[in-house]
Amino acid sequence: MEQPWALILAAGEGKRMYSSQPKVLHELCGRPMIEYVLESAEELTSMVRIVVGHSASMVQEKIGLDRSYVLQEQQQGTGHAVMQALPDLPDEGTLMVLCGDVPLLTAEHLKTLLKIKKNCSVVVASVIMADPTGYGRIVRGNGNQVLRIVEEKDASAEEKQITEINTGTYCFDLRLLKHYLPLVNNINAQGEYYLTDVVAALSGEGHSVESYQLDEPCLGLGINTRLQLAEAASVMRERICHRLMMQGVTIEDPGSTYIDDKVEVGPDTIIRPGSVIEKGTRVGSRCIIGPYSHLVNAEVGDEALIEHASVKNTLVNSGEYIGPYTVKDR
Repeated sequence: MEQPWALILAAGEGKRMYSSQPKVLHELCGRPMIEYVLESAEELTSMVRIVVGHSASMVQEKIGLDRSYVLQEQQQGTGHAVMQALPDLPDEGTLMVLCGDVPLLTAEHLKTLLKIKKNCSVVVASVIMADPTGYGRIVRGNGNQVLRIVEEKDASAEEKQITEINTGTYCFDLRLLKHYLPLVNNINAQGEYYLTDVVAALSGEGHSVESYQLDEPCLGLGINTRLQLAEAASVMRERICHRLMMQGVTIEDPGSTYIDDKVEVGPDTIIRPGSVIEKGTRVGSRCIIGPYSHLVNAEVGDEALIEHASVKNTLVNSGEYIGPYTVKDR
């Protein structure tokens, strides 16, 4: 089976983060949020391109200089971002367009997106949101077909009542995208080239447009503010705890336990409430961590007991006891 291409949009500044670093580099459970998007895409294809712009060198250095990048020197919208990559893409095939600030979609979701794409010209991932403010709305026709996507600032009062929103995640027929994208203009409220206008153009000329409606609103969460970052982190922590518990780890109170992604914990270990286990940490089997312990980049041997203590950048031997108010740092 021919591999799809993936294009990850990561050129934005993220002004509402009020930060000196690019939005996609803000950490989500110990990793830059864009790494989750990359990981999902790379499970399905080796042909991944990343569009960078604001603080491009910072993004490249953080996620790897060996990756394939496309520079968007001026940020003039999602359509403009994809235009920068078109010359490097083949004339035919399938292209997934993903957002570097939508980190909760998994490779399984992208597999479903690709499956739906086999029967249409373009598929867009959507979700139903109780409060769709700020998101583009999916406008459907009388037969429930997708007609177009209208951005918040361009939406009429009636269109703003629509609760099905665009996640910014698409799967396109490359031949059609290469034909229609150059025809897009920037006559809209933001003066930008919208990728969503390609959807309207395709639909208007009789090409099939489908939506993949995700079953959880959080999956479409685009991170533009610190509040949304915290919301995404809550979902990600729940996933991490679920995965570890399914691997034989007891987490007494997942709601009060903070574990970074990629942390390793052996079976029959008990993690008690109020514990924080950060990136770079490996915990062996049959340990007791907590309550209220903090581990950072720590190597913990089997059957260790750490309670009310801080362990950073160091080794805890098998069977070792680290008691209350101890700070162990290399």
